[in-house]
Amino acid sequence: MILVTKWFGSFLCDDGKVRKAALFPKDSAEVASRLGRIMKGEILDEEIGLASSAKQVADRRLSDFGKVVKLDSSFIKPESYGFTIDIYREATIILAKDSVRSSIGPDVHLGQAVRAYDDLVFTTNILSERLREWYGLHFPELEVVMSGDAYPKAIAEHGSRHDIMSALKLGMDSIGSEIAPQDLESLKVLANALVESYSARAKMERYVEARMREVAPNISALVGPVIGARLIMLSGSLMRLASFPSSTVQLLGAEKAMFRHLKKGSAPPKHGVLFQHPLVHNAPVWQRGAIARVIAAKACLAARADAYSKSDISSILKEQLDKRIAEIRKQHAAPPKKKPAKVRRGRR
Repeated sequence: MILVTKWFGSFLCDDGKVRKAALFPKDSAEVASRLGRIMKGEILDEEIGLASSAKQVADRRLSDFGKVVKLDSSFIKPESYGFTIDIYREATIILAKDSVRSSIGPDVHLGQAVRAYDDLVFTTNILSERLREWYGLHFPELEVVMSGDAYPKAIAEHGSRHDIMSALKLGMDSIGSEIAPQDLESLKVLANALVESYSARAKMERYVEARMREVAPNISALVGPVIGARLIMLSGSLMRLASFPSSTVQLLGAEKAMFRHLKKGSAPPKHGVLFQHPLVHNAPVWQRGAIARVIAAKACLAARADAYSKSDISSILKEQLDKRIAEIRKQHAAPPKKKPAKVRRGRR
């Protein structure tokens, strides 16, 4: 007899007839639970109860109970056993909701966090540019003395040029114009907003670094937490990143350049997000493609370790990476010679 499982129960069949049945409860939640277990490759209690009488099975998942064969089980109708299509509909809705919930893991939250970090970086740069341009009308020399978040903090805390020079004990002549009290108050509001933006940016960066060490420690150690989080974001999840070939990982973030190459025949991109890695960014132009290729290959191994084995192989990967990059720098120490352009001869 052949053991076959439908959405409403397990059945032993012989000669196109059902000889024995183990039905599921007529409850949508119970049906959804059993369908979920089947999708994970688990064996149900109903199947185990019928397995001793089976010599063949219709599902590879049940291959331990018999030989796998093909069977047209359309003759087993749910209506014959009191099951309705409404039960199946509700069960599939429950199963879909559970699948959506389980698909949102910490790596997806990391992707959103790194997007928020990038937005904060953009916002900080815009606010900083506006503040420096506006406050520079009153005290342009302050930009030379202070940089980073110290610049807006000084404006937010002290305000006017006279108060800042007194607090910082600066002795200089300024070419800036005088400023009205209401204008200075608006500048302080903008400076406070920029200070808050710097603070939020720093907190978000610390969160990404700490969460990456938990979720993807190998990727974090190899390419850095922020770049690693961007790779996860662009791929969709850690599991998807682990399934990508190294050539895809190398070009993550360079999709527009790749489409431009395919459509217009421009030069193909050599790297995407990995350009932000110091080993690529600081390398000579002619070495960047090879270095990005090596980092992408090691990042793939790191992602697979984080997604599947959960083992720490970061030290091994970093050692292999350093060795290979040293070889690249030695082999390609000098820039390649440019090929002479071909001269087209016109028709006589």
